[in-house]
Amino acid sequence: MAYFNQQAFMDAVNRDGEFLISARFLDGSMKLHFDEDALMLHFREGRLTRIDRPSMFETATVVIKGPAASWREFLQPVPRPFFHDMFAAIVRRAFEWSGDAETFFAYYGAFRRMFQLMREHATNQE
Repeated sequence: MAYFNQQAFMDAVNRDGEFLISARFLDGSMKLHFDEDALMLHFREGRLTRIDRPSMFETATVVIKGPAASWREFLQPVPRPFFHDMFAAIVRRAFEWSGDAETFFAYYGAFRRMFQLMREHATNQE
């Protein structure tokens, strides 16, 4: 599972002024499911501190699940309509989300920027 270059992505997130301002009080985690595979993104004081593979029962503050085809489309440099933004893709049922709604919406600006940076470091371009 290599949808994006994890180290380059993490470095970019932690250097990005827009992300750092909008995430400045973020503490928690986000679990991303790519079909059966998953990654856990850990945040502390507004910084992405690590990315790892979660255990089967590890919980996260926010969870986003999607099939590989949805992730591939979402991570395209110029995605199809409704894949340009995670919330739009969730509304169109290409992804599912769960977890703490207050965190998801309070930090959606940070998450949106984070996903833009993930797209810039995607490795799955077809």
